[in-house]
Amino acid sequence: MRKKRLTKRLILYFSVTLILFALIMGGVFSWLFTHYNQHVHEEETMQRAMTLAAAIPAMKDSRQFLEAAEAESAADSDEGMRPMMRHGHHGRMVHQEARENGAVKREMDWCRQQYSVHDSAGRESSQQAGEFLLQLDSLAQGKVWLVAEKSHTILAYGENTGEERGQLPSPVNDVLQQVLAGQTAVSHDFGALLDVPAVTVGAPIKDENDRVIGAVLIHRPLEDLQNTINGGLRLLALSVMLALILAGILAVLLARRFIRPLYRMQHVSQAFAQGNYDERTGICQQDEIGMLAADIDVLGGKLAQAEQERAELSRQRQEFLAAVSHELRTPLTVLRGTVELLFSGLVTEKAERKKYLNQVMNNLSALERLVGDLLELTRLRNTGFSVGKEPLNLCDAFEDAVEQMRTAAAQKNLQLRVDFDGPLPIQGDYGRLRQLMLILLDNAVKFSDDGGAILIQGRHHGEKWQVVVEDHGCGISPAELPHIFDRFRTNRNRNEQGTGLGLAIAREIAGRHEMEITCESEVAQGTRFILSGIFPLVKPE
Repeated sequence: MRKKRLTKRLILYFSVTLILFALIMGGVFSWLFTHYNQHVHEEETMQRAMTLAAAIPAMKDSRQFLEAAEAESAADSDEGMRPMMRHGHHGRMVHQEARENGAVKREMDWCRQQYSVHDSAGRESSQQAGEFLLQLDSLAQGKVWLVAEKSHTILAYGENTGEERGQLPSPVNDVLQQVLAGQTAVSHDFGALLDVPAVTVGAPIKDENDRVIGAVLIHRPLEDLQNTINGGLRLLALSVMLALILAGILAVLLARRFIRPLYRMQHVSQAFAQGNYDERTGICQQDEIGMLAADIDVLGGKLAQAEQERAELSRQRQEFLAAVSHELRTPLTVLRGTVELLFSGLVTEKAERKKYLNQVMNNLSALERLVGDLLELTRLRNTGFSVGKEPLNLCDAFEDAVEQMRTAAAQKNLQLRVDFDGPLPIQGDYGRLRQLMLILLDNAVKFSDDGGAILIQGRHHGEKWQVVVEDHGCGISPAELPHIFDRFRTNRNRNEQGTGLGLAIAREIAGRHEMEITCESEVAQGTRFILSGIFPLVKPE
């Protein structure tokens, strides 16, 4: 279950995001879709109203109905002060008076007349009006009111024929006044009069002189519009559901694709923990996961390299311990044999006893040198050990070492030739640098034939300097040359008294002074040790 936790969380996040997106987009789309359909509905109805208003004056009997309504209104007004009654089963008596300054003022009411094809009175004029208004309804595809401007009469087709007088609601009256003033109008306030929610548009009817003689109102029920909107919303809901299902499937696939590299990196990390540093992720992606995988692969390479270095250090440690054991065992074995021989009493002559005592002293000296060199090498390799540096002339330290080695060189009739083309000012430890030159000179004296010469030469090369110690001895074989600075790599055939640590110490001293030491050699031709470095920025005085 823990392995699938991230997958479930990703799928949950994707799902919540998609659902929120669907809800927001659905709400926005519903609002826009509803308003757009209402706008289209109103524009379409307005276009029909304007077309019908332009066509009505040319239609048969249209002017007759408008003028007849006007004449009927005039006849009604001649009746004087009698109350206005509504005729028909929809009517109620309306008597409205307004008193201003003690006088009675009659207000103009609207008369709404409905006709049908089969008028109850059977009058031919009413039947003709019903047929005309029914024709208008069919042309407008809605409920049509034909309004006579002067008579304030509203003509409409309806099953319940009759006449109704009275004041219209203020919003409805405002729309009629606006249309009769020559403007188009849109209203949603006729629902109370029609007993059904509807959108109403009005357009003025004008005669040939561009004079407003009436108005046409078209009422379109909102039921059809609402059905259209509901159908669109149902399609939207179905589309959203299908989209959510497809998006959910896609989210699962994407989550698995996203998790797969993480599983691979986990597998590689576990391999690293088990010591298998050769395992790699093999992920190549140009994103954060790809960067993490690349870092893991780099880490594996470094761990493998560190493991190899650790193995090499372990091998070198084992070799070093074996070499030290061997180097210590030889003089100790000789010492033990000599001391046992002296204690046995078998050697009685004074000369022989002195000979064996000299052997003891020589082996003790060899042990002392070996232990001293081991301590020196260990000290130099310790990162916490620091070499005290001060301004000095490298030539002085090297010439001091040359003078010390002249006695040993004279025993083999060797000449030490020194050739420096100028001072070599550096920052360093005088004693350590002198020790470095003594190691190189001692090595040259040991491996040089009697009667030869050893050259110590110093040269400037711009900001760099170079010191060469060259002999003409037996040389070093190509197989041994790469390892001469390793510990215990001495040539036992020619260096019986060496410890095998001198050149290793020389390399450590050179490294402490930021110098480079190299060796060139040919068998039976000689050997050249080259020490090189860079002058400091500020030369010592």
